[in-house]
Amino acid sequence: MDSDFSLLEELVPDLLKVLRQRYLVLEQISLNAPIGRRNVAQHLGLSERNVRTETEYLKKVGLIEIKNFGMFLTEKGKKTLKDAAPMIDRLFNAGETEVKLARKLGIDRTIIVPGDADLQDRVYQEMGEALSSALNLLLPLGHSIVTILGGLALAKSAKYLSGNLANNRELEFVPGRGALGENVMTQSNTIVQEMAAQTNGTYKTLYLPEQVSDVAYNSLIREPSIADVLQDISQSDAVIHGIGLAQEMAKRRGYDSIKLSDLREKRAVTECFGCFFDDKGKIVDRITQVGLQFENLKKIPHIFAFACGNQKAEAIKAYMPNAPRQTWLITDEGASKAILKGKATSRLK
Repeated sequence: MDSDFSLLEELVPDLLKVLRQRYLVLEQISLNAPIGRRNVAQHLGLSERNVRTETEYLKKVGLIEIKNFGMFLTEKGKKTLKDAAPMIDRLFNAGETEVKLARKLGIDRTIIVPGDADLQDRVYQEMGEALSSALNLLLPLGHSIVTILGGLALAKSAKYLSGNLANNRELEFVPGRGALGENVMTQSNTIVQEMAAQTNGTYKTLYLPEQVSDVAYNSLIREPSIADVLQDISQSDAVIHGIGLAQEMAKRRGYDSIKLSDLREKRAVTECFGCFFDDKGKIVDRITQVGLQFENLKKIPHIFAFACGNQKAEAIKAYMPNAPRQTWLITDEGASKAILKGKATSRLK
């Protein structure tokens, strides 16, 4: 991040959050006018109350008009939006390649760190530091709940979160799913503990199988300890998730050879939140899981997709048509170059 951004981030973090939020509200109104507050809130993952506060201010300063049929920009608003775009890109460290990748994927923001994680382990430190800076920018002061889903990249990067995140914040980390029966170091229950330790925060755990039958699921979610974690998940300020390769994730979930063959026939490329997606972004298979549900993701204010390496490029591209607009992708040059050049490595063999 450049020196201007770092200085503003230290001195007036709330100012940056308000600036970005008002810019995004203006942008949504410009793109979808005439539009109502509810639709703006849904597009941005904000509460209607939050959007109402911002739009009343924008109307007061003459940037928008609010009518019964919806909101639209005034001429002053159009000029302000156009003039603000370069400053927003510079302040939030969005380089030309990051802007291009975000537009290609249809999400709010991408952060690209140097290198290729498939070849260089140092990339995970860069990824962790980038995540830390993004959280510091976007998380509100006071109490915040951050939901974590497991994965190797997050597990390797968690120790690089900065203790500065704790400044004026009380961070609570919760797992977004149960265990997969995999290496304990890559499970969300372990990662939340590491992140809490790095940021002087607290954490909760969810020690139960992620994949359960419908009958077991309906029973488990009524257990007080599990219901408590699920309540926190529903009130999350941010979600951090990986993007898995379909065949690898299916094997970790205990799929037999017949089911694995079925996934290949359906051309499943990636897995997120218990959903398997093909190369067009269509859900081709799904499991019943305890934890964060895919349909509820759009209600979360801030979402960070965390995936890196050339081998993940196709999986990232396959998932992104389903990603809520407010998603930030944190990735590396290995994945970003492959996506932008259309040379993602195939994992369908």
